[in-house]
Amino acid sequence: MRAAFAMFVAGFAAIQLASGTTCAQGEATEWNRRPWARYGVGSWKQVRVFTETLGQNGQVESVNTTETKTTLDRVDDWGYRLKVEVTVEVAGKRFQAEPKYVTQGFNGESPGQRAVIKSMGTGEVTICGRRYPCQIRQIAINGDGTSKVSTVYCSDQVAPYVLKSETKANDAQGVTYESLVEVLAIDMPSKVLTEVKPSALVSTVHKQRGGTSSVTIEVHCIDVPGHVVSHTSKELDPEGRVVRRSTLELMDYEVRNPVQQSSKVVVKKRLFHYYLRTRGKR
Repeated sequence: MRAAFAMFVAGFAAIQLASGTTCAQGEATEWNRRPWARYGVGSWKQVRVFTETLGQNGQVESVNTTETKTTLDRVDDWGYRLKVEVTVEVAGKRFQAEPKYVTQGFNGESPGQRAVIKSMGTGEVTICGRRYPCQIRQIAINGDGTSKVSTVYCSDQVAPYVLKSETKANDAQGVTYESLVEVLAIDMPSKVLTEVKPSALVSTVHKQRGGTSSVTIEVHCIDVPGHVVSHTSKELDPEGRVVRRSTLELMDYEVRNPVQQSSKVVVKKRLFHYYLRTRGKR
């Protein structure tokens, strides 16, 4: 069980980085539009993920609940580092991992990898029948015997700013995975803890070598570090059978002003902790 738990922690850390896809540095997406770097060091969010694993006949075989706190630990000219603290509850037992630090460049590269950015001109993305002009960038990332090429459609006016992204990754044996990320709707009202905020609905379809795949629908709000405030997701085997499904909910978050990092001034502190502390006393 502990081995499975360790694999889950590594996987969740990868998810935190995957959600940070941006446009090329210096182009349509500036500092104030990046999912993590637009906030001050020390900004964090805490989420809860409920996961069910299904058997051959679709019956639920196992259930686990995961609470993850992700904190922006460092930002520099190359990228950022996140501190990820994970607690998993399985069969009534709670397991807490040692904090894990994960690092990513602003173009999606890991340490030791190199990103090459190429302008592909202009285009447009259609969302709910309306066309939005975009700058198109091709981002090629190479290193560690692997390569990844993404075509990214960037808007400098419409959140979440990356409106579409197509990615194909390869290694020596061929294609390892393909993914398509698309914004389905923008400026949608969404409940973020105690407030209603404008959000975007984002779809991700991920296909692995071997035929497995996943479909995820996320709600993105740029007021929250990392932007993702909820999701619903399913994983499928090569025959298209659902083998795992999950939901994510935001528990709490805090934003620090990047201009005032040294003084640790909190510019937006959520009141959700107070609600949790006082709820049982009423």
